[in-house]
Formats: sequence, structure tokens, C-alpha cells
Amino acid sequence: MGKIKIVLVDDHKIFRDGFRLLLQSFPYVEIIGEASNGQEFLDLLKTKVPEIVFMDINMPHVDGVEASRRAVEQFPDIKIIALTTFLDEDYLEKMLMAGVEAYMLKNSELDEFEKAIMKVHNGGNYFSDEIVSLLSDKLNRFRKRKKEQATLPVFTEREKEIIDLICKGYGNKEIAEKTFLSPKTVEKHKSNLFQKTNTFNTVNLVIYAFKNQIVNF
Repeated sequence: MGKIKIVLVDDHKIFRDGFRLLLQSFPYVEIIGEASNGQEFLDLLKTKVPEIVFMDINMPHVDGVEASRRAVEQFPDIKIIALTTFLDEDYLEKMLMAGVEAYMLKNSELDEFEKAIMKVHNGGNYFSDEIVSLLSDKLNRFRKRKKEQATLPVFTEREKEIIDLICKGYGNKEIAEKTFLSPKTVEKHKSNLFQKTNTFNTVNLVIYAFKNQIVNF
């Protein structure tokens, strides 16, 4: 298997330099480009298309939200890992809706970045523990103030098991191994879940599961 091609997008050169050195300690990683803002990143995509992008959020010209949205629209196979220095509910929701696969704090440990890269590369999602905690708190507040809630669809035990594994960041192959199903059967279950929940990808399904507390986090 070839190296995982990665692009770094952050407006602070010192952070990019240090982060590049960290990631290059992984033998399976190849940094193929860097950008200091969203527009530079979008221009870079004209000549280099990475597999994974580490995307800062607050940047001049074009921010991480807009850059992520436009990149995913143009290249649906690109996996974006959002990076932030602080927790912000609005940015979290915007980045998730823009199509990112993972959301992490910049001060995460090295093994967390390795875990995120492998999870995302294998088709899963990854959220730092602090992000999961923020989502849980937000959902508790949402539940308290909501007036009415539509009746949730009925999920089979197998569907609940698969939702739980999706929310834990596992890709189709890993889910198949854990449930002793074929990847094709897992994909069929996921398709049924998208229809039941009126979602269109795994990130939206994760958000749906958080909001409706289908699984315990």
C-alpha cells in the first residue's frame, strides 16, 4: 500500500512546520502540500489532490468551513480532519455540515492524530473526547428546550449495533469484521439507515444519532 497523501491547511507557519514534522514521523504518511488559507488550498487542488486534509477553521480570505464545503463538492473522496485550538459549538456544527470526517483539538496527543488518520483513511470518523463531551452537553440542552419531537423510526437490534459502531468511527470493513457480516451486507444496512433517518452520509447519520440519543456515548 502506498503512503497516505496529506495536505496541511493553517494560517500559522510555525504550527504547520511543527505539525509537518510530527506527521512525518509516521512512515505511511506523505505531506504533498501546504496552504496558509482556504483559497490557497482550493488553488492547490488544481494540481494536487490529497487523500486527507488537516483543515484549520479560522483563516483569512476563505475560512475552513467554506474551503471544506467547496473541496468536498469538487472531490467527494477527500477526507477532511478539522483542527481547532478551542471548542466552539457553531464552528463544530458548520464543519460537520460542510462534510468533514473528523474534528480534533490542535493540542491532541500524537497517538490521537495517528488514530484519526487511520480511522478516516479506512472510511470512519473521529472526534476528540472533548468534542464528544461538547456534543453531549449540547444535546442535553437541546432535549430540555425542545417542545415537540417527531416519532423516531424503529431500529432493529442489528441496525442499532451498526449505528453504534459508525458513531465510534469504524468503517465498513471494520464493522463487517466486528458483526461477522459481509461488507456488502453492512453497506445495505447503512443504506436502510440513511433512508430511515433521512440522512445522506455517515457524518449526518452520526449527527442524527447524537441528537436523538439512539446510542450511548
